[in-house]
Amino acid sequence: MKRGKQIIIWGTTAVLGTCATGIVHAAQPAAPVQDIVITATRTKLNAKKNPVSMEVLREADFKRVGAYDIRDILKTAVGLDVGEASVTDTSMVGNRVSLRGMGSNATLILIDGRRVGGEDSGSTANVYELSRIPLSNVDHIEILRGSGSALYGSDAVGGVINIITKRDEEESGYAGAKTGGRSSSVYGGYSTGKQGRLSLNFNYDLTKTRKYNIKQNTNMFGPRSSFEFSGDYELSDHSGLDFGAGFMQERLRQNMPTGDTWYDNNRSNYHVKYYGNDVKNDWEVQSYYSRLGKVSRGQNALGRWDNFNNARYSTWVNEAKNTYRMDKDNTLTYGVEYKKNKVGGTRYNDGGRIRFESRSGMPGITEPYGSGDCSSYAFYLQDETQLGPKLFFVPSVRFDHYSGFGTEWTPRAGLTYNFTKNSRLKMNYGRSYRAPTIFDMYGYMDHAFGPMHIYVLGNPNLEPEKAVNFDIGLEGERGKATGKLTYFHNKISNLIDYVTMPTGSRFNRIYRYQNINRAVMEGLEAEAGYNFDKHWSAKANYTYLDARDGNSHTRLTNRAFNTGTVELAWTDARQNPWTATLYNQWYQNYLDGNHHSHSYSTTNFVVTKTIGKLYAYAGVDNVFDKTFGEDSELQIYGRTWRTGVEWKF
Repeated sequence: MKRGKQIIIWGTTAVLGTCATGIVHAAQPAAPVQDIVITATRTKLNAKKNPVSMEVLREADFKRVGAYDIRDILKTAVGLDVGEASVTDTSMVGNRVSLRGMGSNATLILIDGRRVGGEDSGSTANVYELSRIPLSNVDHIEILRGSGSALYGSDAVGGVINIITKRDEEESGYAGAKTGGRSSSVYGGYSTGKQGRLSLNFNYDLTKTRKYNIKQNTNMFGPRSSFEFSGDYELSDHSGLDFGAGFMQERLRQNMPTGDTWYDNNRSNYHVKYYGNDVKNDWEVQSYYSRLGKVSRGQNALGRWDNFNNARYSTWVNEAKNTYRMDKDNTLTYGVEYKKNKVGGTRYNDGGRIRFESRSGMPGITEPYGSGDCSSYAFYLQDETQLGPKLFFVPSVRFDHYSGFGTEWTPRAGLTYNFTKNSRLKMNYGRSYRAPTIFDMYGYMDHAFGPMHIYVLGNPNLEPEKAVNFDIGLEGERGKATGKLTYFHNKISNLIDYVTMPTGSRFNRIYRYQNINRAVMEGLEAEAGYNFDKHWSAKANYTYLDARDGNSHTRLTNRAFNTGTVELAWTDARQNPWTATLYNQWYQNYLDGNHHSHSYSTTNFVVTKTIGKLYAYAGVDNVFDKTFGEDSELQIYGRTWRTGVEWKF
């Protein structure tokens, strides 16, 4: 819709909800949608102009590699490790989500710009999230590498993964099914399009994870279902309400030599946002709430119930943000936020204030139940400044105050310098932090493995982890070729980890969280792509990572020196094309938790076919069936197949 000499563009957002507004001056043609990113600056910005190191994965990328789930597509990203969790991890299953070697708990995962309630211990944070979010409802994924605390606060030390869900402006729908060696699912969705001032979206996914062995244990197998509802109501030509709710349920089981465990997990998400715009401003005021409830119960090797655990995680956020266009060369973004996290469970103990719980069918078995909470308020400020025809500068700063430990200031500054239209230099410097979680401060876990008892204790006196991040990169395009080269350096202090406490008994092990370490992580990221002709194309990426303890200078475990992906793609370039993609992922000098080094690669092959509104694919992962023996800590899946079909209407 037009207003004076300006065109108001309505589109999908990645920051504070699933609908945002932006203004593009009629004298300057709007950039194509695929060239716009939002996560880096919380405003709509051309990807080439954006100074922050980012990667965007879209539906075309999902289809090119026949991605089965979110982990499938993220494993092709630069500088991101989503490998399987090692068998010595206390989580036992799941996967890492580590950007630039910073660890899974240093990556902030957002859905439509919103946090979700989830596990908060050092070994479980984020390791299950990529399985819980169905790829079928994802429009695209924005990956921010480097410091994100200046705009997002805690947990964005390594970066941000923002998963943006689908929003169709026209009436449409889709339905699909997929199956493979690891899982099978049916899914679908429907969008009403604009019916007067109202539009609604519905999506569902029903997945069943197959059982397979992980050394002497199995994975968590069983059904997972999710349902999403969202809507938008235009109050006027320049304001509206965005709202929605989502529900996820897991009914999983795991087999171990010591017995079986059942997991009943439920998550619910709710949000409402008021948005609006005028000639100078785009504003948003929103509130959202996310809660994850978990119940597990276990049997011993004789089939008798002998333990249970409960946990509840909730996140409630209220936020107001405005983007103010001061003039054609300056755009100011500012906002305030209030956040409250609450946790309760049988593995928490807030200063000894606990009660005891029991479960029906398990007589004589009780578990202590404790809880904790932490609230914070924040404000942030950012200026996007065009300093002449070639230099674009973006400084930002955020202030956070936590009820648990006090105040943090986190600045960031980035610039883009254009040598030519098709080549540019990008630099970023920022500080970031990770606040201690409620489990870090108040955790109390007592777990028995036969005669052995393992205790994990929190520490209410913890200080936040802090990091200084710097990167500099060159990128450009020439004819059929594209390329990027980035150097990054991260220095972290006050790392939160657990240390072994003396017990006096060989049957007891006690671990307690403390601020103990410093670390330095630096490396190189390289990307290249080339289109040979309308049929053949190739792309590759490479990451060199040197991650070391800041005191001893020894290498940090569960990281590789060199990783990369090489991909060759073919298409017949017809209206309803066939495509084939062969890609290899390799790891050189991966250091596991026992300080053993591994070098290996996996090869994957996918064929896709489009027939009108029908899309089908079939593929094989790990074609040559690379695996590790029972004596190795490292684990990867062997050869697995997958196939799927989707119809859009």
